Amino acid sequence: MTKPDRGSVYFDKRKGRWIGIVDLGRTPTGARRRQRVYGATETEATRKLATLIHEVEIGKPTPDGSMRFGAFFDRWLYQTIEPNVGSPNTFDYYKLVVLKHLNPAFGKMRLRDLTVDDVEQFLNAKYDAGYSDAFVRRIRTMLVKGLRDAERKDFVVRNVAALTDLRRSRPREGKSLTEDQAKALLEAAKGERLELAINIGLQMGLRPGEVLGLTWDDIDLEHAIVTVRRSLKRERNKLSLGDVKTPTSRRSVAMPRSLADLFRRQRVLQAAERLAAGELWHNLNLVTATAVGTLVDPSNVRRDLLRVCKAADIGHWSPNQLRHSFASIVSSRGINLEEIADAMGHVDTRMTSLVYRHRLNPVVKATVAPMEELFSSVEP
Repeated sequence: MTKPDRGSVYFDKRKGRWIGIVDLGRTPTGARRRQRVYGATETEATRKLATLIHEVEIGKPTPDGSMRFGAFFDRWLYQTIEPNVGSPNTFDYYKLVVLKHLNPAFGKMRLRDLTVDDVEQFLNAKYDAGYSDAFVRRIRTMLVKGLRDAERKDFVVRNVAALTDLRRSRPREGKSLTEDQAKALLEAAKGERLELAINIGLQMGLRPGEVLGLTWDDIDLEHAIVTVRRSLKRERNKLSLGDVKTPTSRRSVAMPRSLADLFRRQRVLQAAERLAAGELWHNLNLVTATAVGTLVDPSNVRRDLLRVCKAADIGHWSPNQLRHSFASIVSSRGINLEEIADAMGHVDTRMTSLVYRHRLNPVVKATVAPMEELFSSVEP
């Protein structure tokens, strides 16, 4: 291997930054190979150049300077992401972010030219455009993941996206039904077609897709246990039953006895619908089904829930907010976070605490009693 020269550093007025360049000899076809590094200061560029020369001398491959951002990320989408994601929806989301956000910003750039400052300015522009904190974080995560692959394949020296900082943002306040609102909702839901689905979401904290994915094989009425094995999904505008969200989402949860009575009533009502439908009935064995036994569209659930909420005079609520309310209500009743997380199918308590549990008691009183007991004899 040809030993590299020691390189040189100069300031590029057009680009407004320092550039270090080193001659790496010639390719097998005779073309001259030069590698550049960039820095905001002369010291930074010099340090990067010294690192590059050292890596060449110890035999580490140098980045392919011709690879463009857009070309790499298009290839990354179809060769790395599509074969390895479990859901078409996940791939479609990756594709949307790459094609609508990343490529328009960086597509024509060479991968090696992308800097930490470029990425931070891009992310700040997304905040300024009104995108949510969660969405900006997902974009950054995707960019880090893609550039990690580029780094592994020696297209870049370092993953600049991993070095970026995000703005500190205030988490959005979640919504939770109060106990009185929850009682009013269940009262208004009596006799409704989706009464059982509403009760499962609120009293057991299942995800909306898990509620609609339950079959009668998942219900043990003798022991009052519901086993979550699958979830209703919409993939490319088609409804289907698929796997649960995470391995911990596959779980068995005890149900309130009053809910067991609703399951028994649902089975009787469904038997009558099956007889009425005759040959039109689809025997999918679903707990919550249409009048002919088919999958229930989640949009219909949201619409019917809004109607029941209006009847209960409690404002607008979504099926997922019933899940939030479950966490908040059982937490306010003294159930510990570990047990709540297990019931909801969370990996740990972090998601339960930060996202799903909303404090229903405005004043924290639990710490008063032990302090009074300990220090009551101390005179002020």
